[in-house]
Amino acid sequence: MLYLLFLACLATATGHTFNTVYSWKQVEFKLPNDTIRNEYIASGDYIPDNNMPLGLATWHNKMFVTIPRWRNGVLATLNSFPMTNTHSPILTPYPNFEANDIHSSDGLVSIFRVRIDACDRMWGLDTGVDDVLGNYTVVRPMTLTVIDLKTDKIIRKYVLKDTDVKPNSFIADLVVDVVPGQCDKAYVYMSDLGENGIVVYDWEKNDSWRISHHFFHFDPLNGDYNVNGYNFQWADGVFGMSLSPICGDGYRTLYFHAMSGITEFFVSTNILQDNTLKKWEDYANFHIVGNKGPLTQGPSSIIDSETSVDYFTQVNRNGIACWDTKVKLNPKTFKLVAQDNTTLVFPQDIAIDNNYRQLYVLSNNLQKFLHGSFDPLTTNFFITSADLGKLTTLCKNNTVE
Repeated sequence: MLYLLFLACLATATGHTFNTVYSWKQVEFKLPNDTIRNEYIASGDYIPDNNMPLGLATWHNKMFVTIPRWRNGVLATLNSFPMTNTHSPILTPYPNFEANDIHSSDGLVSIFRVRIDACDRMWGLDTGVDDVLGNYTVVRPMTLTVIDLKTDKIIRKYVLKDTDVKPNSFIADLVVDVVPGQCDKAYVYMSDLGENGIVVYDWEKNDSWRISHHFFHFDPLNGDYNVNGYNFQWADGVFGMSLSPICGDGYRTLYFHAMSGITEFFVSTNILQDNTLKKWEDYANFHIVGNKGPLTQGPSSIIDSETSVDYFTQVNRNGIACWDTKVKLNPKTFKLVAQDNTTLVFPQDIAIDNNYRQLYVLSNNLQKFLHGSFDPLTTNFFITSADLGKLTTLCKNNTVE
């Protein structure tokens, strides 16, 4: 209740669609004392400038933030903090520091995004790579990691098979498909932006397989980015994915798009769950949804199951867009509902808190990190939120079928 009042006060004070809930100049970690902190800094295990939040998830009154090891010196790749009115929370390694120790034999190395299912489990793909932008050191193979949030225990680690990955595979996003009450019948879909594929994992069978399609590739006409004065080019393939509510046939629709692309596609999860790999070989089982319009590239997306509205991060526009999946997708029905050249610069991840009906966005100024470093005297990282009721009105208003 206190947190809900906190959000209400923010909304009253700002009057904007999205309000800044948390922000950091640099992130700090919960450590026993300054002596231990200084020892980590002296050893090179902790380089504050290299710790950049990226992934976001919420569960009850707890928020989770990932810090991938883009560069060395990341203290913990998976972290949490209580959702209170502290504006710059200190991060606590999750589930504990030992689990994040890169020097241990099975410590987590680098997770980009995590997703939480209806069975109170957190899923994350550990890429196993340290210092991505530097020496690119492969510490461990790609491993799907599952944590029981009720016990804070890692309950499964699954190493992707050799047939799941290719030489330039890079998996930075995933979605979890599970029906409440049927926790053993869970599937995870992981997008490989580097090698243009989707890897499917079956929890019940503890097995995985790789799917390929032309729609997983990037669009060469939409690989140019201009973010707050920084210009760069990317050739990232399939990235953002969102799942519809369960359809009449018992399956969901998976919507997906390339990072460097402005077209949305879809496929039934019935096709993806076929481990014989026969159904996906039929090219016509994958479909084009529509074109979102110029400069609509972005990594993450998520569907609000209560309204069927799909929300998208917008890198080239410093904003958040939405589309009502019940109407035809085109540039007129793909709506920019928030834009901010400070708090929404490089929106990376997006999450829904159904308890309070809030949409959260983590923005991290990645363009600065890729081309230099952050100014520790400037606020660099933001988590913003918006009321889903208000967003739904904006997203469904004056849509064109």
